[in-house]
Parts: sequence; C-alpha cells; structure tokens
Amino acid sequence: MGNRAVITTAPYSGSNVGIYVHWNGGKASIEGFLAAAKELGYRTPEGDRSYGLAGLAGLIWSYLGTDGLSVGIDQCRHLDTEGDNGVYLIGGDWEIVGRRNHDYGEEVDPKKTESIKQAILAKVAAAKAAEVEEAQV
Repeated sequence: MGNRAVITTAPYSGSNVGIYVHWNGGKASIEGFLAAAKELGYRTPEGDRSYGLAGLAGLIWSYLGTDGLSVGIDQCRHLDTEGDNGVYLIGGDWEIVGRRNHDYGEEVDPKKTESIKQAILAKVAAAKAAEVEEAQV
C-alpha cells in the first residue's frame, strides 16, 4: 500500500524517464517538490531533462528518506503509471502541465505544499552548511 505516482516530462511517452514515488504522490506533495526545485534554481526538465529530473529525484529522495523503497527511476513503461495518482506531466517552469491515469478531482492543501517545500529547503540548507563546516576542518 502507498500513495503512488510517477512524475515525468510532457509530452508523455513510455520511453520517457520517470520518477516513481511510493509515498506522497498526491498533488499537494508533487507541487511541494516542484516548488522546492524552482526556488533552488534547479534546471527545469524542459530546459535540461536529465539534470532537471536528477535534481528533482534527489530532492524527493532527501524528503522521503533513504530507505531504498520510496523513490525509483526508470522508463515510464517499467513504472507503475496506473498507481493511486497516475502520472504527473511536468514542464515549463516546474509546473504540472497534465496528468494521465487519474480521473478524479483532488483538493490541494496549500499549507501542505508549502510545508513540504520548506522542509526540503531546510534539508538542503543543512546539507550545504555541513559541507562548508567540513571544508573548514
């Protein structure tokens, strides 16, 4: 059981690289992940697909934890694209531009989105501070 989703770039193709999340696949969470990537100035998937998706996967990994079971990367044809929340298509400036295999309405809690974004930003800031401290030793 989970709250699964796949995140990939638009337009959709089974050969697209996708990020599978087993937890936090609801729209508020996905929007929080995207908002953090945008605020950190990560390259967008539209401008640089490989770096954009790699950066996003790293942010999600750091947020969900490193249990080895929460985040996966593969071609969409090998991922669970029909899971709980289907597929989010992202593009533009870190925005959701479409969805697949998801046919029900969803209320988005902006407080949850902001909370996830802030938690990710705090983890990134702490990691950067630790790197600086280590470099000074």
